[in-house]
Amino acid sequence: MSQLATVDHETAPVSRYEQPANQSTGLLGVIERIAGNPEVDVERMSALLKMRAEEEERIRRIEREDRAEAARREWLAAFSAVQAKIGPIFRTNENDHTKSKYADLADIERIVTPILTDHGFSTTSCPIPCELEGHIRMRLNLGHAGGHVEVYEDDFPLDTTGSGGKVNKTPIQAKGSTQTYARRYLKASALDLAFLDDKDGNPPKPEIETISEDQVIQLRELIEASEADEKRFLAFGKIERLSDMPATQFESAVNMLKRRLQERTGR
Repeated sequence: MSQLATVDHETAPVSRYEQPANQSTGLLGVIERIAGNPEVDVERMSALLKMRAEEEERIRRIEREDRAEAARREWLAAFSAVQAKIGPIFRTNENDHTKSKYADLADIERIVTPILTDHGFSTTSCPIPCELEGHIRMRLNLGHAGGHVEVYEDDFPLDTTGSGGKVNKTPIQAKGSTQTYARRYLKASALDLAFLDDKDGNPPKPEIETISEDQVIQLRELIEASEADEKRFLAFGKIERLSDMPATQFESAVNMLKRRLQERTGR
């Protein structure tokens, strides 16, 4: 016959409630402890929950502001690098009416787009509602991979007429022409582009270092001493003034004048 085990309630240890070691602290911990109290004040509980939500929103707002500021600084650093890379844009298109050259959107895109993308930038353009009659408002977004975007907007009159003031486009042609024109001007303005005439399809020659003021004086003294004709000397060097002489030609010019002086004086 089996025997049932009995428990001595007087000697058995009594299990007591202990606060969990990992119980939450701070405002959340306060809320948890109050919620566990059957006699909790509902209004007080609601106020604490509201405080909790406001505190979390404040923290999120600060984090958003910190991320936005970091992205803005990253945008500025990358934009500075872009401007250091972009040189002048050459005007390669002829305007038959004004008899002048201009740079179209393709000229700009060909130069700036690869540089922008290499530094994490992208651009988007689109028309947006415009209250000004007979105009289109265009928006250019210059965004960076870091998350910051700069927005540029301006209003442009519809390009419906030619240089003589005569209507020469359908409404849809005028809209397309104006949008292309606006994209070109917005991008040029946003990137602070400079434009140069391209007369022969080649980039301009690099700026040449010319001789110093002291070297100009030295040449003039030698010209006078050797009784050389300064105008013929300038024509020989293909320059208009002595100060225009390239620094690389100075030594040979001095030697030539010294030889002339020696021939005339015999010393």
